[in-house]
Amino acid sequence: MSQVTYQTKCPESIIEFCELMGVLFGKVERDLYKALSRGEKLNDLKRNYQKIYGINARQFNSVHSSIKGKIASRQECYQNQIENLSDQIKGLSKSIDNKNQQLNQTNPHCGLGKNQSLSDKIRREIHHKQRRLAMLKCRLSSLKKNQPSLRFGSKKLWKAQFNLEANGYSSHEEWLKDWRNARNSQFMLVGSKDETQGNVNCQLTKDGVIKINVPPALMPKFGKYIKADGIKFTYGQSDLDYALSKGKALTFRFVRKCGQWYIFCTVYRAEIPYQSKYSTSTALSASNGMLGVDLNPGVIGWAYCDSAGNLKDRGQIKININDRTSNQIEATLGDACKNLVEIASQYNCPITIESLNFSRKKASMREQGVKYSRMLSNASLPKICRNFS
Repeated sequence: MSQVTYQTKCPESIIEFCELMGVLFGKVERDLYKALSRGEKLNDLKRNYQKIYGINARQFNSVHSSIKGKIASRQECYQNQIENLSDQIKGLSKSIDNKNQQLNQTNPHCGLGKNQSLSDKIRREIHHKQRRLAMLKCRLSSLKKNQPSLRFGSKKLWKAQFNLEANGYSSHEEWLKDWRNARNSQFMLVGSKDETQGNVNCQLTKDGVIKINVPPALMPKFGKYIKADGIKFTYGQSDLDYALSKGKALTFRFVRKCGQWYIFCTVYRAEIPYQSKYSTSTALSASNGMLGVDLNPGVIGWAYCDSAGNLKDRGQIKININDRTSNQIEATLGDACKNLVEIASQYNCPITIESLNFSRKKASMREQGVKYSRMLSNASLPKICRNFS
């Protein structure tokens, strides 16, 4: 089953509670990150943090789940940075070798007037490429020496304090207020299918009533529970109702964006039935065949094969996504996906799309031609997949 997240605005009646929860959970999250970085044991931290910060065990688990996700995301970004720099160095080294080979094959001659000769032009290009290569190698070496770390509140906002006027601040106090708000702008309450209504700390009913279990630290002000009604999700309400009826887990994240608090709810939605049943012998074959899709610049090719692998039909859907806005591209790809679904419905078969990852090729795109760069930039596999899902 796939996970999906929906959002709605937070009622005014619990805004004050959300502000204080953001401060409390933000402090716990930052201290927990520092403690885990020092190598302290999680079970000891869980027992101590419940006493120190006045939270229950499930609320501690929510904080730990949030920080664990951020650490994993930062680690993945760190690995991607290393891979991208390595690919850039590899592509640039290859380009320098090609330029040197081109220089060796060039006949020596003088330029006309103030114009450079071809050999001088190639030497100049090699010189600048070698400078960039040295810079990239230095950047990669520095990146590998330093372990990745988290900065709560964003790196961009942190650097803004060193140039207040350029970033729209009249004083350091004004920046400090935004910095603290950014660090205390969200909190998460993780659910489980074993808990009542999918979450013991935050429960949502089909009538749109939300009940939040108040941490012991905030009970003197808000009591044991805080409730709000009128919670409706414009999109995805049916998926939430399905999760509630089936006893699925519901995870809630409260986030402040542009001065407004929002409720994000993550649920498992119902499985979408397949057009045809898969064979027990192999996961690649289908009883009614398969519709294969091939993505190319300017055209989407498709071919239908039966269960024995015999080609039965084929065709192309022309698309134009050059020099268009993102909304126009989305509309064009949406129409193409609609046509593919209609074709698959005729044959009562599933759709198969090749799995392509252009992220590493895009890293060395600078050294390629304009046509190749445009082809990679317009590669629309993720958008196609989103339309199908």
